[in-house]
Amino acid sequence: MKAIHDLLLGLEAERQRALVQEDHARLHTLFDDDLLYVHTTGLVQDKAQYLDYARDAVHYLAVERGELTVRVFADGLALMSGAQCNLLQKRGGGEPMRAEGFATQLWVKGEEGWRIAAFHGTRAPA
Repeated sequence: MKAIHDLLLGLEAERQRALVQEDHARLHTLFDDDLLYVHTTGLVQDKAQYLDYARDAVHYLAVERGELTVRVFADGLALMSGAQCNLLQKRGGGEPMRAEGFATQLWVKGEEGWRIAAFHGTRAPA
């Protein structure tokens, strides 16, 4: 279990890095083809929509996670949860926005390895 825990934390660090460095090819490999992505605003997207959003709508200036909990439920199924803070800016310009909250990710292991099948962000209370 420790090996899976460490592997998933490493993949999550890769997701954060890929968002900030705009490594869209790496993002494509980290998300499952059946991705369900729920933003803190309530916007719901599939994989293609989310990757378009990350490429065309916003620029992630920073992605920070707090302490993460990883629960392995079965061979090839794990849940990761913890605090998240994104600093992002709309592609058209404007002031950077800080989005703080809590994120839950469902990781599944398939032929391509571990991928995020669901991501659900919730805003921090005001």
